[in-house]
Amino acid sequence: MRLAAYTAILCACLCLFFSDVKAQPAQARDTVYFTSNRKKMTMPFKLVHNLIVIPVQINNSPPLNFILDSGVQNTLITRLNFSDSLELVEANRIKLRGLGEGYTIEAIHSTGNMMSMRGIQGDHHTVFVLMEDIFDLSLRMGMPVHGIIGYDIFKNFIVKINYSNKTITLYRPDVKLKRKKRAEEYPLYIEDAKPYLYGSIRQHNGDSLQVKLVVDTGASNSLSLYLPSDERLTLPPKVMHAYLGRGLSGDINGKIGRLSSFRLGRYQLDNPTAAYPDTGAVKLAMNLGGRNGNLGSDILKRFTVIFDYPHKRMSLIPNHKFKEPFNYNMAGFEVSTPLPGANFYIISNVVEDSPAKMVGVQPGDQLIHINGKNCNELQLQELLNLLDSKPGSKLRLRLKREQEIIDVNFVLQSRI
Repeated sequence: MRLAAYTAILCACLCLFFSDVKAQPAQARDTVYFTSNRKKMTMPFKLVHNLIVIPVQINNSPPLNFILDSGVQNTLITRLNFSDSLELVEANRIKLRGLGEGYTIEAIHSTGNMMSMRGIQGDHHTVFVLMEDIFDLSLRMGMPVHGIIGYDIFKNFIVKINYSNKTITLYRPDVKLKRKKRAEEYPLYIEDAKPYLYGSIRQHNGDSLQVKLVVDTGASNSLSLYLPSDERLTLPPKVMHAYLGRGLSGDINGKIGRLSSFRLGRYQLDNPTAAYPDTGAVKLAMNLGGRNGNLGSDILKRFTVIFDYPHKRMSLIPNHKFKEPFNYNMAGFEVSTPLPGANFYIISNVVEDSPAKMVGVQPGDQLIHINGKNCNELQLQELLNLLDSKPGSKLRLRLKREQEIIDVNFVLQSRI
């Protein structure tokens, strides 16, 4: 089960649109480089909700947890209270807007900063610090998350993401990688700092069509498709209403269904889930370069992915998850962690007509045990793995509601 609130935490919503400031021209942006003569550097990452979390330092800050997001152009600090230790340079206030339905928000725009990771440094780095922590990433991820970084890493290196062993390897752009036997290479189109590729979907009405997608490591779902972008795109016969995530400008709602298949070159994935955001939430994105949607990490994690922005290409090598089925919120509830870093889990939302709703699970219930396992002893990803089983699996929950202990049992069901 991939919980609904996390399915598209960052689904296309972090490509920024500025009302008070324009994006910098390419030559004015900082260059990120190795601090020695090395040709490559490998670092581990944490994978939570299909999202990659890496340590990043801004100026003299301690290591902060950043999501590595290929769909975002600018570095974001999402938790304002951490800006005190950043010693931001040349800061001024601006307003930002992005995907979602709502309002613009205030942010601090700062240039001339230093960004560093292990063995890597970026000078004259631009960051945006949100004045309001609208994403609540720490509560959703079960750990402190301070920001998001993307284009400044991808544009300066060849980036190899090994989802199986949870490592990222950065190579100098002049390094020639040995091609693996099962690797397939695709053209990558870099437009406005975002990577696009073309894939093929087959819908349940039998229609097959080519779609232009942003490759987005910051979207934890499989695919997002924008219905108004192509009149041939249609909703599947069976869909469920869903909260798809949150953008800079508000909530993103829509529907979830299934495609017959999604194909990239010779690799075909059958019955993938697909999100169909409401038109109002993605109207800005639909005006960008003929874009039909996003390709997210629930597909990318089934491969070792090599992003090569310098040579405008991407390679995929299938891993052991390639043939795993696509599941979506079969229990019908979502989890948050009010104390990020502590194993304390609260039910934050219950979907109407879901198995959880039918047995009386309510928002605000504390998770005590799952299938006999004490939740206090489970990291968030371990808890999700227990929930992420196949349809027909039994789920036994012990909940605490105020001072009452409640036991419920139900069977996971696929509603799409």
